[in-house]
Amino acid sequence: MLLALAASAAVAQDPVLRDGRIGYVMTDLFWSVYQTADAAQECPQGFNDGPREQFEVLYPQFAQMSVEDTQLHQEIQTWHPSPEPDGFPFFEVEGEKSWGLNLDGQISADDFVHPDGTQGIDNQVYRAVGCIIGFRGPDGVEFVFQNKAIIDEPYNRMMIELSGVDDLQNDDAVTVHLYRGRDRLLKDASGDGVLPGGTQRVDRRWGERLIRETTGQIRDGVLTTEPIAEVVIPWHNLQVPSIHIFRDLRMQLNLTPDSAGGVLAGYADVDTWYFQLIRNDSTHHLSNGQISGISLYKALRRLADAYPDPDDGHNTAISTALDVKMKQVYIVHDDG
Repeated sequence: MLLALAASAAVAQDPVLRDGRIGYVMTDLFWSVYQTADAAQECPQGFNDGPREQFEVLYPQFAQMSVEDTQLHQEIQTWHPSPEPDGFPFFEVEGEKSWGLNLDGQISADDFVHPDGTQGIDNQVYRAVGCIIGFRGPDGVEFVFQNKAIIDEPYNRMMIELSGVDDLQNDDAVTVHLYRGRDRLLKDASGDGVLPGGTQRVDRRWGERLIRETTGQIRDGVLTTEPIAEVVIPWHNLQVPSIHIFRDLRMQLNLTPDSAGGVLAGYADVDTWYFQLIRNDSTHHLSNGQISGISLYKALRRLADAYPDPDDGHNTAISTALDVKMKQVYIVHDDG
């Protein structure tokens, strides 16, 4: 009887907590895209055309034209984009619902409503990409490959560590650190899933500049953090190392002893966001998801809603949210 009581007490105290610390490693990450079954609510006009469809409209006689005047002309515009209109219609999300957070503490006509009824959701990246099939699950090319890269590529091995934790259900004040790990994930027998309980050494050599610190609180098992001024998240995809830069990044995560999951939200640097996409994918891969880099860049610039450029006044960052899943790990701090 005494042994049984002791075992129950150990479970209740969350044995994964060590000196008030618990770590989680990222296993899934992708842009928050609210979807209905037939997309009628969010995309009543349908989906956007991609590079192949636009190419046929621009160059109906391309067989009689030079490569310089056709393919290379489009590639130059892809790599050196302009915010000026390209003459093609671009279908933005029209539905009122979106995943994400209220980043600016205000409610405006440009904001979305969370499916739980919360007003003022800021997620203009979703407005730009929600009607592009490549960004929609479960089989959109970006949804598949960008998310898969998070688990497959050690370059992307981001993790968080909570310290000063008294209780994973309720705690008024905890400290949260962001690190990059440098070890392989502990996989299950299928090779696709990640098991809790692995270890990760902190990358102090190449990942020192990625380390960030913030504070937060836990309410009913949900961690909510204070915004971090700037966060760099590595995002290696299709063998091309790249990054994303987020301003005012905050997290809202459901915590358990084995996992964490929820949303990261903040303002993404527009140019970094765009060049991560085209550097990783190229026009060839973008075409598979009907993603016109040229049209998308113009939409991102048009919808950008934060951090105006001091010289010309145009906004340089765009509100966004990302769905994230994590597994519990033991984080090892060494100087090796």
